[in-house]
Amino acid sequence: MSDSPAASGGTGRFWLLMLILLAVFGGLFLVGFLPRLRHDKARDDEAQTQATAKPVVTVQPAKAAPDTTTLTLPADLRSNHETFVFARVNGFVQSWASDIGQHVRKGQVLATIATPELDQQIAQAQANLALARTSFGRLTSVTLPGAVSQQEVDAGRAQFAGQQAAVKQLQAQRAFRQVLAPFSGTVTQRNVDVGNLVTGGNATGSQLFKVEQTDTLRAFVDVPQNYVPGIRRGMHADVLVPEFPTRPFEGHVARDAEALDDQTRTLRTEVLLANRSQPLLRPGIYGQVRFRLPQTSPSVLISANALVPGIDPKVAEVRKGKIHYQPLVLGRDFGSTLEVTQGLKGGELLVINPAETLTEGLAVTTKAAPKPAKPAGPPPPKPRPNDPDAPRVSSPVAK
Repeated sequence: MSDSPAASGGTGRFWLLMLILLAVFGGLFLVGFLPRLRHDKARDDEAQTQATAKPVVTVQPAKAAPDTTTLTLPADLRSNHETFVFARVNGFVQSWASDIGQHVRKGQVLATIATPELDQQIAQAQANLALARTSFGRLTSVTLPGAVSQQEVDAGRAQFAGQQAAVKQLQAQRAFRQVLAPFSGTVTQRNVDVGNLVTGGNATGSQLFKVEQTDTLRAFVDVPQNYVPGIRRGMHADVLVPEFPTRPFEGHVARDAEALDDQTRTLRTEVLLANRSQPLLRPGIYGQVRFRLPQTSPSVLISANALVPGIDPKVAEVRKGKIHYQPLVLGRDFGSTLEVTQGLKGGELLVINPAETLTEGLAVTTKAAPKPAKPAGPPPPKPRPNDPDAPRVSSPVAK
């Protein structure tokens, strides 16, 4: 019995429907699978590229340090010559002729001291001298042989000479009744008045006057040990005072102690500056001395972020596209910048913030470090001229 036409038609429609469903599901599969396949392939290609690509590092060149360093240190300004004047005899101040601020010449009378006790001692010594002269004259006038021995004559002569010396000594002391200026200068202290009792000697607090020579001033500076090699006699130095913020006073290094203080490790240095015409500076004023010290050995400046973390200082340098670790000897620390005294010459490309994955000889791609952005807000105030709180050493970064 053969199939009927209706059954054949139903079977054909069934397979047609199945084909249509398969085509729909196949299309949906292709629509969902092919993009995923392309995405997976792209991801694999990107991973392969990243695996085979050179690491990108940020580099910054090392810079040679400036030839000079500006060093500003506090200074003690004193007169070129200064001394206290004391009395050499005991007595009372009879008069004084010079007051503070008065210019005096060498040998000029500053005060006169009345010495009544010394005057009486001189009168007594002169009387003893007259007696000794008379006695010696009597001994030498005896002509009778053997009446006066030679020993008596010698004793009389010695007594006469001794009385002469005693009178001269007292007269020399009386010459100190006039207190004289030891050198030309200015009286800066007067500690006596008429009628004051004075005692000869240099006990503390017994000085009568103080005389200073202010036409030349001396600025004493204590230079730290690490800057001592740059100090040279005759080198130029500027003396700064707050009262004249825009006017540095020119001076020069006159001398130094040639030995460091064993407590502070500093070198006492003396700077001379002229103060003759229109003297503006006074002894005792607070000041600072600014040196421009030459570099005794070449050095290099690097970013503090270029150091590789570890005990021994070193940097990751890029040479011909490859990483090379270079050990260093560090000098001064300027905060964000470090000084290198050995290991670099300047111009080397150093990796900033080197990662631990960087190995010796690794090929890398470099990119320049961006310039630091300016901080938001108003700019910081400019430092005051001759500010004692300002940094004492100029930062090479600012240059």
